[in-house]
Amino acid sequence: MLSQNERRQLEEIERRLANDDPRLASRLSLDWVARHRWLVLATGTLGLALFVLGCVCLSGTLAIWGFVMAAVSSVLLYRHRTRRRS
Repeated sequence: MLSQNERRQLEEIERRLANDDPRLASRLSLDWVARHRWLVLATGTLGLALFVLGCVCLSGTLAIWGFVMAAVSSVLLYRHRTRRRS
C-alpha cells in the first residue's frame, strides 16, 4: 500500500512522463483496456465461439484463431484487473 505522499510523487512522475513523451506514456498505460473493455470482452466471446465452432466442425485453423482471440482478451483483462488492485 502506498502512502499519500508516495501516491502524489507517482502521479507527478506520470504527469511529467505524459508531458515529456506522450507516445511512450500511452504505450505504457493500460487505460486503453479500461476505455474499450466492451470491445475486449466481445473479442473474447467471439474467440470462444470460434473455438467451439472450430472444434465442432473439425476445423483446426478456426479453433486455433478462436483460442488465440480468447486467450489474448483474457490476458488483457487479467493484467488490467491486477494492475488496478496494486
